[in-house]
Amino acid sequence: MMYFQMLVFSTCLLLISMLAKEVESGSCPKLENKIFDNLVDMMVAIKSGSQISENKIVDKLVDMMAAIKSGSQISGRRNEKDRPAFTATLKSHLTLSRGNTIKYDRVILNQGRGYSPKTGIFTATKTGLYLISATVMSNRGGYLDAYISKNGANLMNLHGPMLHDATETATPVLNLEKGDKVSVRSMGSYKTYGNNYSYFSAVYIA
Repeated sequence: MMYFQMLVFSTCLLLISMLAKEVESGSCPKLENKIFDNLVDMMVAIKSGSQISENKIVDKLVDMMAAIKSGSQISGRRNEKDRPAFTATLKSHLTLSRGNTIKYDRVILNQGRGYSPKTGIFTATKTGLYLISATVMSNRGGYLDAYISKNGANLMNLHGPMLHDATETATPVLNLEKGDKVSVRSMGSYKTYGNNYSYFSAVYIA
């Protein structure tokens, strides 16, 4: 019996550890509180030497593990659904002036609604690390210089060489605060090629 109590006590500690991870991920707080209360009651009963049948204890532990697993799956699905992410391509050929934002006008994905094709700006909807990717293609054999902008500041340059339909890509990882704005801007008077050969995307990674 003593060995069984130690095993159950250890299992309770493991379940509490699993529950703590669920709390950090923000899943089902009411379910987590109920499971936590049940675990504490069981540990107190074991410590005080209450007569509880082994089968009943095992059944309770199995039920609690199933509940934690279910909550974790729900949390995982919700977290993926809430992850800010977008991909947009440039459908139209553009003639740009210095400082113009390239408006990638064909939206393929806009999870979280952070990207606006009307402005060409991605606004972070939550604080964290984001993987950003931007590609520009020059048009009619001219070169093209652009840059990735964060809140109006130049972070990284892109250069399309003087070749017919040459491309340049930049893929930085940025630490963004909620409300920060990222875009791709022209460094001068250039022409960009559309037809979905230029594109812009971002995804929240942590």
